[in-house]
Amino acid sequence: MKNNLLYTAVAFLAISFSTQQAFAQEDTKRDSSSTKIDTDLTIGRKDYDDRGREIKYPRVFGGLTFTRIDWGFSRIMDDGSFNLGEDNQFLEYKKASNFGFDVAQFGIRFNESIKMYVSAGFEWNYLRLKHNIILDQDATPLAYDESDIAYKKNIFTSTYLRTPLTFEWRGNRNRHGDRPKIAVGAMTGILLKGTQRLKSEEHGKQKFKDNYNLASFQYGAFARVGFGSMGIFAKYYMNDMFEKSPTQEKLNNFTFGMTLGF
Repeated sequence: MKNNLLYTAVAFLAISFSTQQAFAQEDTKRDSSSTKIDTDLTIGRKDYDDRGREIKYPRVFGGLTFTRIDWGFSRIMDDGSFNLGEDNQFLEYKKASNFGFDVAQFGIRFNESIKMYVSAGFEWNYLRLKHNIILDQDATPLAYDESDIAYKKNIFTSTYLRTPLTFEWRGNRNRHGDRPKIAVGAMTGILLKGTQRLKSEEHGKQKFKDNYNLASFQYGAFARVGFGSMGIFAKYYMNDMFEKSPTQEKLNNFTFGMTLGF
């Protein structure tokens, strides 16, 4: 199953790479935080031609990119509450974070202010667990064992291939060339792997990989607000974090933080 998902991720990125050979990137005036690969072929015209004339809309854009770099905090919600129920206390965490970025995109700009695009990238969610537990590999439903070892680190990570659909509005440029931006949309994700990393004096560093009953498919909604290349984001995942685990039903993930390359 995990191999199939990895093949799916590789195939998707390969298709995205092929797409960019036919469609050029959106802007010639790019944010310094975003690295993009252009070709000479375009559909429509660039934002400004060599004589400074404005482009005509609508136009299609697409290709490889490295942008919308998200880094922020995560909170697990248990049936709408930020406090975990008694049956889920073993998932208590000292700190939780979220990190992700996009590597490919394809879309259409309708006018100077509005565009719509689908992108692909990767996303990680980190839970720095508070208790000395070891999650059972290949156990269904989710199970764990308590350990007598006091772990210095006990980090539970989920890795997803993310594919958001975005509607973005941007305002007029200021005298420095920056614009206000607002983006909203829906996101989906395919599970690539789950990982538990342990560190102790007794055993040093340990790493275990399994799906740990994490949701094989996730979905939710997001919003970004920013100015120039910087912004803030919030994401809410509507699906349960775990599947085939009745005790973990109604556990959802909420994340928020900063975006670079928006």
